[in-house]
Amino acid sequence: MPARFLSPREAIAEFVSPGLTLGIGGMHMTAAPMSLVRELVRGGVRAGRLITSPSASMQADLLIGAGLVDEIISPYVGFEHLGLAPCFRRAAETGGRPRILECDEGSLSHALYAGAGGIPFMPCPPGIDLTDIPRVNPEMFRRTGDPFTGEERWAVCALRPDVALIACRETDPLGTVAFGRFPFTDRHLALAAKSLVVQVERMVTTAEMSARSPGETLPGFLVSAVVVAPGGCYPTASPGLYHADEDEIRAYLKAAKDPEGFAGYAAGLDATEDAYLERVAERPGVKDAR
Repeated sequence: MPARFLSPREAIAEFVSPGLTLGIGGMHMTAAPMSLVRELVRGGVRAGRLITSPSASMQADLLIGAGLVDEIISPYVGFEHLGLAPCFRRAAETGGRPRILECDEGSLSHALYAGAGGIPFMPCPPGIDLTDIPRVNPEMFRRTGDPFTGEERWAVCALRPDVALIACRETDPLGTVAFGRFPFTDRHLALAAKSLVVQVERMVTTAEMSARSPGETLPGFLVSAVVVAPGGCYPTASPGLYHADEDEIRAYLKAAKDPEGFAGYAAGLDATEDAYLERVAERPGVKDAR
């Protein structure tokens, strides 16, 4: 079956409907599928539940600030050395939307692994007993018995997003994609999702794709749609192509420190993703990706 290549707007319109469980890839300020996230903001598409993979920055905070997330499963939303995530922080401090389901990176990875493997739950690493996370999030964690020893331990339920949005470096005409980087838990997220939309930087030949390591790729039959968006991770990094634009991220953090400033930032995202990427095309590193 030939791959489906769509624009960001077409992909969001077809695969993301209000109220579903949405998985978003990327790790902190690296490899976030920002072209797809910005299109969610432009379209005002609300996610019933957002799952990050595993920890997030702007890809989650932008959706939270736009009021498009009802609840979130994430061990961390922040901007590392640049500071906390303003919209996520406001929600945590006020108890407003989104509702936060506490988890840690290990348990989230196990939950996605279970979802990818078609099993209902996964026993948690022993260290979870040293935290209050299972007790404050009973929706995801339960005590269960080891059928071999009878020992009781915590388990985490499987997570299966309705759709996952991830960023990879490249695709071929058949829709096979290559991460071009360490995949974080994006691979688990992709395999756990019922539908998968992959944003990529560039197209390569099938011969070039065949030379990639199998552990670095996802076959085209697992990919629901591919969005070719050079520079699409901006202002987060696309490893090997461009770094995160810390000046742009600082501008976001300054604007988003209050709801009015966030609204102004969101209004400046341009009417289309093509227009946005054209505007930032001369930013450091992005020009080379395009």
